[in-house]
Amino acid sequence: MSRRKRADHPETLSRRLGSPSEIRRARRAVKSERTRPKKPRRTTAKIQTASRSPRGRRSEENEVPGPWRIRLVLTVFFAASVILVARAAQLQVVDGEAYEAVAERQATSTSRIKAKRGVIRDRHDSDLAITVDVDSVFAEPRRVVDARAAAAKIAPILGQPARELEKKLSTRRRFTYLQRRVDGAAAQKIRDLGIVGVSTHPEPKRFYANVGLASHVLGFTNLDGEGKAGVELVLDEHLRGQSYDLPGMRDALGKTVFSEGFRPHSELAGADVTLTIDRQIQYAAESALARAAEKFKAKAAVAIVLEPKSGDVLGLASWPTYNPNNLNGTTTRERINRAVSAIYEPGSTLKMVTIAAALEEGLVGEDSVIDCEGGSWRVGGRTIRDSNHKYGQLTITEILKLSSNICSAKIGFLLGRERLHDWLFSFGMGEKTGVELPGELRGLIRPADEWRDIALANIAFGQGIAVTPLQIVQAAATIANDGVLVPPRIVKSVALKSGEKVDYGPGEPRRVINESTAKIVRRMMVEVTKDGGTAEKAAVPGFEVAGKTGTAQKIDPVTKAYSHELYIASFVGLVPADRPEVAILVLVDEPKGSIYGGTVAAPAFAEIAAAALAAREVFPEGEQDRAAFLASFTAPPAATVPTAADLRASNEKWLESEGIDDVPTDEGGLDVALSERAQALLGVEAAPRAPAKAPEGARTPNFVGLGLLEVLNRSADVRCDPVVNGTGRVVRQKPARGAPLPSGSACEVWLAPPDERPRGRSGA
Repeated sequence: MSRRKRADHPETLSRRLGSPSEIRRARRAVKSERTRPKKPRRTTAKIQTASRSPRGRRSEENEVPGPWRIRLVLTVFFAASVILVARAAQLQVVDGEAYEAVAERQATSTSRIKAKRGVIRDRHDSDLAITVDVDSVFAEPRRVVDARAAAAKIAPILGQPARELEKKLSTRRRFTYLQRRVDGAAAQKIRDLGIVGVSTHPEPKRFYANVGLASHVLGFTNLDGEGKAGVELVLDEHLRGQSYDLPGMRDALGKTVFSEGFRPHSELAGADVTLTIDRQIQYAAESALARAAEKFKAKAAVAIVLEPKSGDVLGLASWPTYNPNNLNGTTTRERINRAVSAIYEPGSTLKMVTIAAALEEGLVGEDSVIDCEGGSWRVGGRTIRDSNHKYGQLTITEILKLSSNICSAKIGFLLGRERLHDWLFSFGMGEKTGVELPGELRGLIRPADEWRDIALANIAFGQGIAVTPLQIVQAAATIANDGVLVPPRIVKSVALKSGEKVDYGPGEPRRVINESTAKIVRRMMVEVTKDGGTAEKAAVPGFEVAGKTGTAQKIDPVTKAYSHELYIASFVGLVPADRPEVAILVLVDEPKGSIYGGTVAAPAFAEIAAAALAAREVFPEGEQDRAAFLASFTAPPAATVPTAADLRASNEKWLESEGIDDVPTDEGGLDVALSERAQALLGVEAAPRAPAKAPEGARTPNFVGLGLLEVLNRSADVRCDPVVNGTGRVVRQKPARGAPLPSGSACEVWLAPPDERPRGRSGA
């Protein structure tokens, strides 16, 4: 059979094609392939199997992936899922807070709302420290288009190098200050430039209305309004109020939209503080002290006026002084409050304590006699002398009047170490008084068992121990208050914005000596200021003055021994002696020309005492005594009174920097003035300064056109609370001039630089 025939043989075909049913299926498949549209041929490689089906060759087709490929794909997908989940966990859990904070910063804005610092007033509600708004220049560097050009325009206005300003404007910071608290004219010029990203905003500035008056009591604040000295520091928590953050949202243009309303400033403002200080007495103390210090070319000086019954500090002066509005160029020497933060050996002023203790112990009587050894006495190998005097037998009264060191030392030996040590502490030595002032020192008193004989003798007449000036005047006030010690205070009350008033009442009184002993000591101290006493110049016409002088040697810083050139002259006194209204200490450190308390400090005491009595409306009874008292009560010499011209010259730079363009024109400054009642009692007219109007029936003054200081002065006259807006001069006020003004109400004024004043009269 031929090859073709063999191929076409039915059996051969059957073997090749299979059964008839398979052949039919194959035909249908071929027919279906012919009618179906052709698909593009795949480009993937085909894998042909090496084996052949026993039924014939199969058509070529893709091989199905094996199990290992499936596992590979699943592993890849699983690993990718784990990585994604881990990354999501890191972003949302680990770093979630950080990214949330970034998102919040981008979408939200927070503005710090600073509370207005509370007002500090004297005991008669005269403002001593207030807060006003002053413009500061700031920049948003990211918004500044051309930093160099902007710096060139701003530099002449602010008086800063253009290069430094350019550095600030070239940073990527959101906010930076270019200059804080500029004057009103400069602030307006900056705004007129219209530079995008540079503008001004008001900042609160602490303002001390009486310049340097009571600066050591008030202290000062820093640029952020935080108290750094004096009452400003001690009561900072009350004065600074409740500042808070106001949240807002940024829109698509980056502008802030506040989502919450502002809290009323009345709820945020700090508490108002009332001090025990009397502004008139304070001025008298500072003036008299400055004259004494300058006259005797002293290194430093202190004056304190204390009310014995209450412990109220009516005046506290430390010289040299400073202007808390402008601290530029000041040093610790000017800023230290020597009344509480400096110690000294009290000298003979301590003899009143030694003698009072001996009287109370019954060791001596008022007329007891002691031998003063002719002016020289050997104790423990040392010689004690009576300052160029040779006294013999002296009574206790004469010992105090003539200030004998030898007899005082003998009284100290009668008391002994332990008792004298205890009496010093009973009178308040060696421990803080607790007055509301920072930096108070305890003083220095060594334990009694360390006292040698010479130490006991020295301490008895005021050397060998160290005290603060306030401790000495506290001891004198104890004798003035019939033997009862009332701790001194300088804060009278704190008025919280909630309406609550915290009264800083007098400290817990304690009896130190009997009333009879105190009266005996006062009678002895009166002799000190009479003829033949060591302090004749401390006399006040019409009154008896009880007092004690002190002339203490200082330790030479080089030789570490007592110096024969360096002294502290002091005088502490009570007036009137029979019913003391005030206890006053005047201390002058290292005077030149004279070293004695009766010559250096006593005259200043007399000036302060007269002013204090007049301010408290205490006058002599007889007509002649009144006339003599009035003659002694005169205004200080014109050369020493700070006039408007003096203030302008000494504070011109500061006034300009604060945007304050005027000062009081009253040539009398803060001269102590007699009240209407005082004038009626004395039957005199024309006080050195017109008395303030009574709050009852007061009417609103005309503030329009006035500068800030004039506004403050007129507000004080009618006892209204000044509310100041802007800088410059007053262009508008509320209430209108002449309107009835109830006591304690607010006087609101709007100030503007000269180029912003509206034409015509406003608010008049």
